[in-house]
Amino acid sequence: MLGAAGALAYAITVVIGRDLAQEGFGAPTVLGIRFSVAGLIVLAVLALLRRSLLPAPGERVAAFLLGAVGYMVESTFFYMGLERGSAGAVALLFYAYPAMVGLTEIATGRRPPSRLLLGALALSAAGTVLVVAAGEDVTITAAGAAFSLLAAACFAVYLMVSHTVMRRTDSLTTAGWVAAGAGLSLLARAVFTGDVQAPGDDLLPMLANGGATAVAFTCMFAALRRLGPGPTAIVLTLEAVFAVVLAGIFLDEALRSLQLVGGVAILAATAIVALRRRADVELEVP
Repeated sequence: MLGAAGALAYAITVVIGRDLAQEGFGAPTVLGIRFSVAGLIVLAVLALLRRSLLPAPGERVAAFLLGAVGYMVESTFFYMGLERGSAGAVALLFYAYPAMVGLTEIATGRRPPSRLLLGALALSAAGTVLVVAAGEDVTITAAGAAFSLLAAACFAVYLMVSHTVMRRTDSLTTAGWVAAGAGLSLLARAVFTGDVQAPGDDLLPMLANGGATAVAFTCMFAALRRLGPGPTAIVLTLEAVFAVVLAGIFLDEALRSLQLVGGVAILAATAIVALRRRADVELEVP
């Protein structure tokens, strides 16, 4: 459920990001506001819950750098893809990252190459292709495709690294620091390069983008702690389903029957991963 909620929140940011990109806003302004707002919301929630605002000793620098460097780079590439392609096309290319994570885990010995995991990866990838590519409005430039694939590669590395270095810090605290780090880094970049743009009438969508990001971050880190990088990556492919549905409603991207078939495939992959995780936990209980 946490992964699915995070996927929905991420899908909302994709649609808002695509709309803002079409309005002519650049990455530093849109993403700087997005992550700064998200960081403030998460930190406010932590304060209300009377939980620690600081990551565990030894993980504070890592938490900040995950946002200031890792998430800043990944989100910038993704937004540059949205500037050059439809939300559906960018989502399709970006969802090469679950396969990247799964294959990396197998290559490094973190997870055995089970038929179940490989089958779920294949099913999820096939479903994502159907969900996005079966639409009539899936278009993207060569540069947009390259930026989307770079975002996928960065996110795969990001998931692996964050799971390794953030072992003791609460997921909500991690989310707040990553968001704040990304926001500060992007706003500093906007000021340094002179790319600051006034939100104007688009202030509300930008603030909503930050709120959705706060939800997405919190759910993603919580799922990552419980499932690990590979399963989390697969569950988050639900973002493609939600993104296509929302894009159909707000961006006039039509749904077709093959897209519904793809959605069922992705849901099936999610169920397989959930059942595998449950079985693993049961085996660990003495």
